[in-house]
Amino acid sequence: MGKKTTYLFLSIFFIYWTLFSCSKKIEFEVSYFNPIANFSLTNKNLFLQLDYDNAFENGFVVPSVNQTPDGKFHFSFKIKNTSEQPKNFYYKIYYQNSSYKFDEKHPFSNENFYGSWEDLSITFKETEIIPADGTLHLITDSFRIIGNPRNEKQFFGSDKVGPATDNEIQNKINAIKIDSEWLKAVTEKAINNKINVKTQIYKDAIYTAKLDRNSGETNNRWKRNIRVGNYEFLLVIFADKNELDKFIPDYIQNISLKNSDNNYVNPFSFFSKNNSSNYEKILVNDFLTLSASPSFSKGIFINKETFVDLNYDTTNYSSLCNENHQLQTQANFEQFISSFNAHFTFNNVPIIADVNGNKYSKKDYYNSLTKTHQFIKTPIEVSNCPCKTIMPDSVNNKVALFNPAVKDTNYRKENVGIITRHGLTYGKYSIKAKLPKLLNKDLLWNGLTNAIWLIYQNGEWNKRRSCSTKNGFVPKTYSGNGDINYIKETNYSEIDIEIVKAARHWPVSSYSGILSKKPKELLSDSNKVMVTYTNWDLACDDAPKLKNGVFNIEFQDNNFELHRWDTWYQAVTGKYAALNDDLFGGDYYWFQIEWKPEEIIWRIGPEKDHLKTIGYVNANYSSIPNNQMLLVLTQEWHLENWWPEAPFNQNYIPFPANDIKGEIIKIEIE
Repeated sequence: MGKKTTYLFLSIFFIYWTLFSCSKKIEFEVSYFNPIANFSLTNKNLFLQLDYDNAFENGFVVPSVNQTPDGKFHFSFKIKNTSEQPKNFYYKIYYQNSSYKFDEKHPFSNENFYGSWEDLSITFKETEIIPADGTLHLITDSFRIIGNPRNEKQFFGSDKVGPATDNEIQNKINAIKIDSEWLKAVTEKAINNKINVKTQIYKDAIYTAKLDRNSGETNNRWKRNIRVGNYEFLLVIFADKNELDKFIPDYIQNISLKNSDNNYVNPFSFFSKNNSSNYEKILVNDFLTLSASPSFSKGIFINKETFVDLNYDTTNYSSLCNENHQLQTQANFEQFISSFNAHFTFNNVPIIADVNGNKYSKKDYYNSLTKTHQFIKTPIEVSNCPCKTIMPDSVNNKVALFNPAVKDTNYRKENVGIITRHGLTYGKYSIKAKLPKLLNKDLLWNGLTNAIWLIYQNGEWNKRRSCSTKNGFVPKTYSGNGDINYIKETNYSEIDIEIVKAARHWPVSSYSGILSKKPKELLSDSNKVMVTYTNWDLACDDAPKLKNGVFNIEFQDNNFELHRWDTWYQAVTGKYAALNDDLFGGDYYWFQIEWKPEEIIWRIGPEKDHLKTIGYVNANYSSIPNNQMLLVLTQEWHLENWWPEAPFNQNYIPFPANDIKGEIIKIEIE
């Protein structure tokens, strides 16, 4: 969105407002509450996009200085003093995100995103003296919506943001080398991780340097960013300061304070339950709508912390893809360099072929299965040459991703991807993309998985709600062997769309009870791929209907089949069969994850206004994450045994003879 540009569809008229009072005659009348008076509006809502300028370091601010001259909303209301004496009145404005909230009666309503004045030491403000003259007097003030509006200490830390600086890292390297016990521990870790000691020292230096940033008195508002969606506004007015202090607890007057149970209390919850003849409250619903659209035109930042090999190749750096300070502060995306798959290896046939075209057929594949091969053992690779496999297009505001071709027997299958840099909690994520085909003309899988997913931001500050009912979370690293060391807290969260060639149904062992008979696979699925959808809930048993095996869940008159491998398995997954050519044969296709406090909905379709719901889960069946996450888009090589009974074996899929290209065209978060 351009500077000083807004999407406005609202003109101010007499605002609909709700007035609550009891029988005692109140000493004033309030009308014409306008929470956003400094915009010339032409419809019911004000639509604004989040301004990404400087948001990486400071968090989003609404409005920004690019949207109003002073970077604030101005609000106004009119008050009539109906008493017999001139007097002051006392008022406070609150805002709350209403699209992604728990109902005010819900025990988790204190997790909602709400705020008031930026300076929380200011409670209720005092008006000038209003004469008892029977006329309306205009009161004006201002506020803005910011991250971490309760000033929660868990989101405070260092004033440094982004990768650890060279100086920070070198100080830690020196500290490790002169501490014999520390150096011994790092050396043992290097042996266990099968990397050289120098690299392990470097990685530990980065890790501990970032840990140091947890200390500090800077309010890192980006750690609890503004939420997208609709906002509502509450104006509360008192005529008497003594009555105000008597009736309104300090933790409602100052939202940074907690009650006697050491909990925050949502003022919208408090005022929905409590009425008094001593004040008036006016609620305006859904007056403001915020959305986000991260831009590729700002370039792609390269984060050196993500590389395992310290000697990565920078020869492909450009003005739109590098690790300089400008892109560190302004780029909306990083190249995604995953280390998750570092221990997974292929034993691949030593064949290079154009699997995406028609030069390698199913017949070639099946013939290969019958032959004896000297397999090439290679791990799932990530780029050691940043910017080589991603190409930002600033003119058309899109980015191309390439899984590189294999040349001269330099056998490797290399993942490629990008990740956003501004974390959000909840939202409807819509992605317009031309992803690469997964099946060639002979309907042979090329071995690739197209993935669109949300992943947690790393840091102790970003823990999800604790799992407290019985056992706790099953750690992501647990593989099903031995006792489970349950944990009550974690920051791990992930929500996925993975598009892969897989079987439509699950193994027979997953079917029991009323679903005891496994359905047959369909011959008509040969030209289809599976759009799989997953919520990594870490098997938290706070979900009252937590199940394993295959089970059904209803949503909007549809049944969705979900699956969990075992009682301990950390994720719930579903599959939807779609035509390869429908998803990847046109100029683009839309993919959507709608993440809400109590449910997740997955959709796909040819146009954003023509989407089909393909998956659903809610908090009864799966723990829904409530921490801050980033959006990732990847083209990955997955092992077929991650999807049992898949029709093709990854190890017998040749290395690609040509680049495999995909494009991300637009991302909208609402």
